[in-house]
Amino acid sequence: DLLAGAAPGSAAARGEHASCVAPGGLDGLLAALRTRVRDLTASPSADDDGDGGALITRERHRRHVGDALAALRRFGTVSEGGLETVDLAAEELRLAVSEVGRITGAVDVEDVLDVLFRDFCIGK
Repeated sequence: DLLAGAAPGSAAARGEHASCVAPGGLDGLLAALRTRVRDLTASPSADDDGDGGALITRERHRRHVGDALAALRRFGTVSEGGLETVDLAAEELRLAVSEVGRITGAVDVEDVLDVLFRDFCIGK
């Protein structure tokens, strides 16, 4: 397995793991992403019942968040196709990251691609 030689504490050892081959292999990754996004966007107010999220006050931000969410939903649908659709699924993730980056200014597609090719053996 690709993780057999991962050093303890390395990015490969502590990250989320997914299989493009095993049925439901991406379900855990998608659940982890949903939880992380929910945690990052949850309202910090004391009266929050856990059902709410961050208040988005700018229309431009709302549009980008909506577009990112749509891309993640398409990713979920496309990724069910297994290895035959991995390139399409990766494009949907790239689109989602790009939309978030348009809000934060902190995400560069080239940085994401560098990490993917360096850490996940794509195309080898």
